[in-house]
Amino acid sequence: MSLKSEVSKMWRILTDPAYRAFRSDYKAFRRAHGRGTPSGYTGLLPGQTVLDIGGYVGDWAETMTARYAVTVHTFEPHPRFASMIKERFADRTDVISHDFAIGSTNAELILSDDENASSAFVTDGPTATGYVRDVVSVFEELTLGQIAAAKMNIEGGEYDLLPALIDAGLIAKFDRLTVQFHKFSEGDRTRRDDIRKALAQTHHCVWCYPFIWEEWHLKELGA
Repeated sequence: MSLKSEVSKMWRILTDPAYRAFRSDYKAFRRAHGRGTPSGYTGLLPGQTVLDIGGYVGDWAETMTARYAVTVHTFEPHPRFASMIKERFADRTDVISHDFAIGSTNAELILSDDENASSAFVTDGPTATGYVRDVVSVFEELTLGQIAAAKMNIEGGEYDLLPALIDAGLIAKFDRLTVQFHKFSEGDRTRRDDIRKALAQTHHCVWCYPFIWEEWHLKELGA
């Protein structure tokens, strides 16, 4: 880290209470779950269906298949990363790759080209074109039944996808959901709160580090 960046970080720690709280939550998350994307689940069985929503290059899907022998559907709209996933698992039957995002409707996405932070909500710099498909139609097309676990890291797309799942009643198909909410503006706090209230009708929050990661379980599943 450059001296300028270090000074900027220290200044934020000294002057911004929200930033200090976020850093404290992040350190607590790291102590409990490690550095990477959460992948520890109790009760998963071989052959169950898992969704990797925001697949990036397939590392989480690889971990889940190796650890639990589940079948993973990856959804990744960025054409470069989707191609990498497809090639990586070309000879595998336990990872099914889909080169599109899922959301409330069919649409074209203009994505920032920023590795695992690529987003349709940040379009500075180079961009790539991807697609989002209506989640209801996708679930019907893929004949998806109960989802044993799902990871959702879609750089702001959660504010579209989660309400769509809730409104369609599809959220009840998710036994376990690990989601990262993103804050691009102060309005995202309210949007997250509204989604959490709706999600609490069917699920209970097992653990939560705001705007880092949180995990929800279907109420019928228990703890």
